Amino acid sequence: MNTVIFMDYENIYWSMKQQYGTVPDTEKLINSLRELGEQKHDGGPVCLMQAYADFDHEEFRGLLSELQRRSVEPRHVFSKNYEDGTRKNAADIEMSLDALELMYNRPDIEIFILVCGDRDMIQVIRKLRARGKHVHVVAVEKTMSKDVMSFVNYFTTIEALLGILPPAMYDMEMMIRRLDTAEYGKPFVGLKYFLRVLAGSDIVDRKTYELVNQAISEGVIETYKVPNPKDELFPTTACRLNRQHDLVKRVLGPGTPPKEQSTASA
Repeated sequence: MNTVIFMDYENIYWSMKQQYGTVPDTEKLINSLRELGEQKHDGGPVCLMQAYADFDHEEFRGLLSELQRRSVEPRHVFSKNYEDGTRKNAADIEMSLDALELMYNRPDIEIFILVCGDRDMIQVIRKLRARGKHVHVVAVEKTMSKDVMSFVNYFTTIEALLGILPPAMYDMEMMIRRLDTAEYGKPFVGLKYFLRVLAGSDIVDRKTYELVNQAISEGVIETYKVPNPKDELFPTTACRLNRQHDLVKRVLGPGTPPKEQSTASA
């Protein structure tokens, strides 16, 4: 059975950066997806892999050439920034159209691996299933739509595919990257907010508390007070990286400046 892989690279990139403070290793991601397609589905060949992203974005500089070197067909889609800091592109529309075109024109393709997590893909998944195709979705667990899972034949998390530990098990270096990302575009980062981000849940587990407390005691994270507009008697406890700390310099690189500030609320 022939297999195709459609990857919303931008969705995976920003989801991993938001959830884990790191970005996917492109080579490992591509190789792991090919192995998934060839080994899980009766050894059928992957006859096409396409990656969708806004290749004009500065963070994707060089990605176009890297994909082409690895026999992945790049598909450029324009993206848009929103005031809440999120980004949206038209990858789900392009992926849907491409999948439907292959469904009608390539009857030899039986397996569709969709690397995305958007609920918008449900309709095309239903059409593929109705034509007897097998649909395998791969997504970042924390950001995917749970509705998608009930429509697919198979589901794999990016975390399992790449061997990523859950947030509560991350080491100090990953926590530094998470806080560095959280500080971007915010006047401050509330300590309680960051604990929830790190835990990936509104319920913060013991290991996450211990990791953050260790970082504070070792001077990796600094805490300070900011005015609370709701109650001036109880200021908010905020946190920030101590960018002069040796470990922070080693993880982020020497001379890493604080993230650009904005008027957005944390």
